[in-house]
Amino acid sequence: MYINFNGKEIELSFGLRTLTEIDKELGFEIEGASLGEGLELLIPKLQTGNIVGLSKIIKAATAHDNKSPKTYEDLEQVLDDIAENQGFEEFGEQVIEELGKRPMTRNLVPKDMKTKTQEPKEA
Repeated sequence: MYINFNGKEIELSFGLRTLTEIDKELGFEIEGASLGEGLELLIPKLQTGNIVGLSKIIKAATAHDNKSPKTYEDLEQVLDDIAENQGFEEFGEQVIEELGKRPMTRNLVPKDMKTKTQEPKEA
């Protein structure tokens, strides 16, 4: 899955580094202690097209690329493109679909949202 930024296609990566960043960025901080738990909020943020959540997810999922969006202005440009070309909720659904295909993130997607092709094959 890719986003368009400055005329270039940048792949969204959902490896361990990305998941750790998302957990931290979407997580909670209470009295100065970071509790993480942001991965539990990932799917609801994607489902509702939460703009702030999407910006944090995009930033984390593109951090592997040197030419990725880094500033608020960069992320705003990417979000404007998403809004104009597909909409936030549709984009969120596509990310959820992508998460359902990958072994490390498959368990984040609720069973009722998985398609038959996303579910692991039984031996």
